[in-house]
Amino acid sequence: MNPRPLPWLAGAVLAAAVPALAQTSPFVPEPLFRQLVNEISGDRAFEDVRRLSHFHRTGGSRDFFAAAEWIRGAAEAAGLEDVKLIRQAWDEAGWSCASGEAWLLDPDEVKLASYAEVRVSVADHSRTTHLTAELVDVGNGLAEADYAGKDVKGKVVLASGSVRTVQQEAVWKRGALGVLSSSTNRPDAIDAPDQVAWGRLPYAAKGVEGVKDGTPSSFAVMISPRRGRWVQSRIAAAGRPLRVRIDIEAEHAEPRQQALVEAWIRGSEVHDQQIVLTAHIQEEMTSANDDGSGCASMLEVGRSLTRLIREGKLRRPRRDIRFWWTNELASEPRYFHENPTEPRRMLLDIQQDMVAARQSWGGRVQYASRSPWSLPSALDDVMESVLTLVRDGNTGLLNVWRTAVPQPFSREITAVKGSREPYHARMVPFFAHSDHKSFVGGRVGVAATALINWPDEYIHSTGDDLENIDATQLERNAVVVAAVALYFAGAGDEEAAMLAACMAPRARSRIAADAATAVAHLAQASPADRDAAYRAARNLIHQAHVREQRALGWVRRLSPKGRGAELASSLASRLEESEAADLDLLERAFTGIAGKNPPNPELGREERAMAGQVFVPVADLEAYDAAIDGVKGVEGLHAVMQFEVFNFADGRRTAYDVYEAVAAEALAAGAWQYGSVKPADVLEALQRAAKAGGFTVKGK
Repeated sequence: MNPRPLPWLAGAVLAAAVPALAQTSPFVPEPLFRQLVNEISGDRAFEDVRRLSHFHRTGGSRDFFAAAEWIRGAAEAAGLEDVKLIRQAWDEAGWSCASGEAWLLDPDEVKLASYAEVRVSVADHSRTTHLTAELVDVGNGLAEADYAGKDVKGKVVLASGSVRTVQQEAVWKRGALGVLSSSTNRPDAIDAPDQVAWGRLPYAAKGVEGVKDGTPSSFAVMISPRRGRWVQSRIAAAGRPLRVRIDIEAEHAEPRQQALVEAWIRGSEVHDQQIVLTAHIQEEMTSANDDGSGCASMLEVGRSLTRLIREGKLRRPRRDIRFWWTNELASEPRYFHENPTEPRRMLLDIQQDMVAARQSWGGRVQYASRSPWSLPSALDDVMESVLTLVRDGNTGLLNVWRTAVPQPFSREITAVKGSREPYHARMVPFFAHSDHKSFVGGRVGVAATALINWPDEYIHSTGDDLENIDATQLERNAVVVAAVALYFAGAGDEEAAMLAACMAPRARSRIAADAATAVAHLAQASPADRDAAYRAARNLIHQAHVREQRALGWVRRLSPKGRGAELASSLASRLEESEAADLDLLERAFTGIAGKNPPNPELGREERAMAGQVFVPVADLEAYDAAIDGVKGVEGLHAVMQFEVFNFADGRRTAYDVYEAVAAEALAAGAWQYGSVKPADVLEALQRAAKAGGFTVKGK
């Protein structure tokens, strides 16, 4: 009979066993992980979200600048270096509202909306208005049929459709005075009947048929779908239009300005490979998650790292860590236009946009964007490893039940005022809906990722308030961002070699997954389509190898002349050599499925013509961006794939090379994500961009 161990001894054995049993990452040493978890506070970050939620921080508004000034002060208080607010010119107009109310006047007075109570009650760009007028129900207010038999001239319309479109149809085209809108940002009003949506009118008409360019918007007052239905019922019961009173005081600022707040943790050695952390200031009130959470997380990351460095627990990183709180998708392009060489001093960007969701509300997941295929890097591997460490360490896993691993979380990260919910997180193919897009574009070319939770039933509405925030998830995300940033900020020759060694088997697994997709694509094709499917599958395998070789090549930036660079080059060469075996597998699969030899990969006439054209981006970044922003999307070509078309068109690849690269990226993700890419659509996108002035065309 074995005696039972003493309680203190059992505890010591368990404590010693935990690090070996727990989820780990080669990019986060155990002492560093513990330091980050001990120092980073979701509760402190939550309080910063609380403060930011007081500002109705629409871009360029008084509240936007007030929030930016608050962040500047908080960054200084956190100990960050060289903190400053950078004012920037802006193409749009900063709108601020002082007051606004809407009243239904008969059969008795009922207050419908008040800006003082709910900031999103007045749509952005509404003009100062004081009127009493009849209210006409036009249903959705989007189509000709909605206005049949109704005279809306000189009246206010009640509408549930897109407030921008109703402005065009009712006000600009038919002479209505303004809009009482019950529109929603949700897929269906029934999803959130009591949310008031954040509405935004155009500043002025541009390109609207029958409307003179420059015609200003009037106003829109926003109410919930439920309140809209109630007003509809009152109008229907009366059998006639009812009267409303609208009072709004608002203004547009001159000169038109935006801003970003910048701060630093200065590196000890390398100053031309900055690690940039970004989050955006501007959104509606309260916009707690979008993007108060990202702004607060950055403040907490900065505070924590600064304190750990000051106390000697962390060495100052080799590279600079640069913090940017921005006007979303506007501050970065403006900065790069005014400082076109600055991207060369940046290694990567990590964007945080909605990172504190209470995940059980709406089944949300924290997603991290992979790199676009046009710009592969090592960032994906490090982010996925650290994200997995935190995710698996904060998820109750069935397979570790009744083991020595602590339950329910083996690597617990929880806030005092946060939940004990699991952490749902995963990497997904590239998406382009936040500030990281400004970095990865082909003319900037800085590796970037973004943490964004989705789906979100609360975004851009009164639903995005503090109760939507989970301090625990806020803390977990901050740990992920801090760990990834520190790894790259401190990486030297040894780390570069280790990174390349870790990447190589991951690269093989990704190529294997793409090869499996290629074979599946071939197997699912009809007999008539097998030859085309084989060509697409062969191209996918080739492009996957190219992607992984380029990602390994990126590692050389961390150690240009050391062992890391040598190993990365050697491993990239091995990947190149392995491509023949993967293509041989595909050929054998085709022969086995089709009962014949694979077709010769000959180009058709249209494809040969594309292979003879090279689209060269114009040298001036601002001119390029202006041209691309004006290019209309090609019907049938996914917006992200059109973005990638322009990224791959680097002046060296032919138009057909661009097609093959983008087609492989879309096929790997699946048609349900990126659709299917056709040569004609790629050529059309490039030709439109060239016509707009973004590219010149030369023969090859």
